[in-house]
Amino acid sequence: MTRDEIQAQSLVKIRRLSRWMVIGYAIMVILAIFIITTFAISRYDNVLKEKVSTMTASLNVQMKLNLDSYLSRMETVGTLAFSVDNAYTYDAADPDNDEYEAIGTEKQISDDLYSLCLMENFVDYGIVYRNNHTVGKVSNGTTALFGDSLFNDLEGMIIRERTHDGWYTGYKNDYERIYYVKRIHDNAVFLISFYTTELEEVFDNPDTMKDMEIRLTDKSYRMIYSSGKDALGSVTPKDILLSVRDQDTATVLDENNLSTVNITNGDWYVICSIPTNIILKEAADMRKIIILIAVIAGLVAVGTGVLFIRKIADPVKTITSSLSDELREDGFEGVLARRFFNDKCSSVMVTSGANSVRSLAVFEIDNYDEILDKCGSDAAYEQLTKLNNVIREVFGQRLEEIGRTGECSFAVFTKQTDHSAGDFKALISQDSQLVCDKFREDMRTSTMGILSVTVSAGVSVYPSAAQNYGELRERAYIALSESKKQGGSICTVR
Repeated sequence: MTRDEIQAQSLVKIRRLSRWMVIGYAIMVILAIFIITTFAISRYDNVLKEKVSTMTASLNVQMKLNLDSYLSRMETVGTLAFSVDNAYTYDAADPDNDEYEAIGTEKQISDDLYSLCLMENFVDYGIVYRNNHTVGKVSNGTTALFGDSLFNDLEGMIIRERTHDGWYTGYKNDYERIYYVKRIHDNAVFLISFYTTELEEVFDNPDTMKDMEIRLTDKSYRMIYSSGKDALGSVTPKDILLSVRDQDTATVLDENNLSTVNITNGDWYVICSIPTNIILKEAADMRKIIILIAVIAGLVAVGTGVLFIRKIADPVKTITSSLSDELREDGFEGVLARRFFNDKCSSVMVTSGANSVRSLAVFEIDNYDEILDKCGSDAAYEQLTKLNNVIREVFGQRLEEIGRTGECSFAVFTKQTDHSAGDFKALISQDSQLVCDKFREDMRTSTMGILSVTVSAGVSVYPSAAQNYGELRERAYIALSESKKQGGSICTVR
């Protein structure tokens, strides 16, 4: 069959297969768009979750810092009470106090304390003595709530040994006030209290996160403050509590909520949460837009592709068998042509590891012209076939690629090996010399003479002899030239 006949048959086949080309193209486009769309939606969901998680965690940390700063400021204001004359030395529980002097001292202390707390919305700002006597601003609500246990219970709120103070709320399940108590001396403690509603300014929620609920709880996760509808003193909602329980700092995303928690210097928990469905609402809207665009893009791509294929299917001119001519030469199956062999080896070398060891071996029949002249082309072809077979037999599993690089030469590119460069060099030298030895034979010529047929070999090893394929090939041919100069049937390794 001639080349023109092959091309004509190929053209007929393409025309018959044009419908399947359209269907195949449509399937590929739809599948590609489906994969890209699915990836884009999934990635957008993940990015959105990560973004909101990071933002919520950052806001939580900021609110924790705001609360710590606020409580620290209250402590500083409380510390000013120690600057009041007689506040640190006077003891109302001392039975030896002079009545008139005590009245004057307490009035002086009380006036000074009042002047210090005018700028703050304190419920209490005063001193409580062991006999439950108070000086300064101590509200009736506080004295009624604590009763006869006023001093003892306030003293029990001092839990920080280093600073002799402490924060407390939830006394007798009353979470409307927050207490700060600091010891003055053995028989006196300083008391500050304020309503939990004062924390609204501390936990000011930005409009961008208006759906986020902010909660401040004690160690038992009971509500001290809530930006939502949680009652003071109530336990944190169960679905959020399961995520943050026993964690001082964490960000947890589950099916119901994105929750973040941080512990404050007062051993309370700042808990921020956003319902997951609110986070994904934007993602759901974006999902609809992405799907709509994907459908439109798919229809446009398929329609355009169908028109394009139909237009090129009719006048198509097929080029056949050119690739096989490029890949193989003279009918040697699996033997690459020179250009393709070099390109293939070069691309493989680029992906080789820095510690990998490979080699290039070039084999050339020494007296090929004599074989042609004295024995004929058939005998010469038989010798080429023999050399191909011997190379494959000797190199076996180590052979990566074999190519015909000249009229009477073959090149062998070996696979990557874990041998050391020295060991592999000795091994490949032995194999190459074995090829030379196995190939050598004596032939009878047409004039009844004897012709000795030999092959020479040149080998170069990567990376000891070269850093890239171009250098490797050049060194191999230099080694081959040295072998031929020595009379043939010799292997030289560089």
